[in-house]
Amino acid sequence: MASGDPVVQVIQVMPPATLGPQLTVRAGGSTPAERTLCYGFDTTTAEYLDFLCRLHGYDGGGLTFTVVWMAASATTNTVRWRIGIRRIADDAEDLDTSHTYDYNSVDGTAPSASGEVSYDQVTFTDGADMDSWADGEMAIVRLNRDTANDNMSGDAQLLAISGAET
Repeated sequence: MASGDPVVQVIQVMPPATLGPQLTVRAGGSTPAERTLCYGFDTTTAEYLDFLCRLHGYDGGGLTFTVVWMAASATTNTVRWRIGIRRIADDAEDLDTSHTYDYNSVDGTAPSASGEVSYDQVTFTDGADMDSWADGEMAIVRLNRDTANDNMSGDAQLLAISGAET
């Protein structure tokens, strides 16, 4: 596939047993009001959300993940999003053992109004930077709000992630 083509299929969202964000709802202004589900990442506790994903149609050009989010209340400062990848190689990765995630990050600026959406991108180069994840394989993609290195007050509310070839 070409650069910019979607190649990461999110199979399921897997909230962790501990340190997961709170699932919440934002009501829209239409009649009837939309209900937007989102995950609220706390401002003081490092929280994580895992996604079981499959790489499909990947040509080896690296990956760019787009994090779609909004601020619960803040309109200034930045959020640091981190993404790490755990490749699930055929007959090689034991999911019962611990894994050390290597994270790439982006600092996203809070939108100018609560409820407005921001699209921030985290990039990976092909190979070890993305745990050598190969076309056709599954992986756990872990998203984290790095509260030790951001300064936005209040929750950062995640709507979605997507992944495309760089």
